[in-house]
Amino acid sequence: MHPENKYLPELVAEKNSLDPSFVHAVRLLAEEIEKHEGDELRKDGGMKKYLDIISNKNIKLSERVLIPVQQYPKFNFVGKLLGPREIP
Repeated sequence: MHPENKYLPELVAEKNSLDPSFVHAVRLLAEEIEKHEGDELRKDGGMKKYLDIISNKNIKLSERVLIPVQQYPKFNFVGKLLGPREIP
């Protein structure tokens, strides 16, 4: 039996034997278990998804930001968000 095959059952046993008051330790063990379960799925034929960083397509990111204009009517939020720009 390979050491990798023993690792996952040891993690599960340690998580089950741990007192629930150790919240951070339980969370870290759960993350480690998920990571190794995912590795086993990839070995069995699962596919990794890669991002093509060489493509010339622009990636558009958008995020909705709530601006408190009612609370601060004299503050220039647009100027602060966009920053200084030269006008041609």
